[in-house]
Amino acid sequence: MFARILCPIDPERDPMDALELSRELAKQNSATVCLLTVIAEPLAPAAELPPVTVDPIPTFQAKCRVRLEALAREKLAEVSHEIFLATGNAAPQIVRLATEQHIDLIVMFTHGYPGIRHVLLGSVAERVVHESPVPVLTIRPHKLLGK
Repeated sequence: MFARILCPIDPERDPMDALELSRELAKQNSATVCLLTVIAEPLAPAAELPPVTVDPIPTFQAKCRVRLEALAREKLAEVSHEIFLATGNAAPQIVRLATEQHIDLIVMFTHGYPGIRHVLLGSVAERVVHESPVPVLTIRPHKLLGK
């Protein structure tokens, strides 16, 4: 049913539930998991703020790729997988990659923020659900599911 499953994650923040579900779906469907991390572009510092030292984008991308490759070796060893990095706003980059890579399903984590927190912080998952050309399966954190 699914040949290509996109799993966008932030390996530093997201629980691995979406990745584990992607792996199981890939095993059941002989599918490929496309693991994606979107790196936000740095904002220009305000004039009144002191300069902040950050890794240049290519250096940070290389570090992210190393982390994704290690994660893929650990969690996706038994299924076909590909690794993708993108830079920019997460939701449009996820939708773009889904279209370009002929993805059949997107499996992604949602923070599940309630009420005003959701309004203030927005939701990448919600934007992807509304803009995606393919089905999106969202996974909420265990703590919100009562586990």
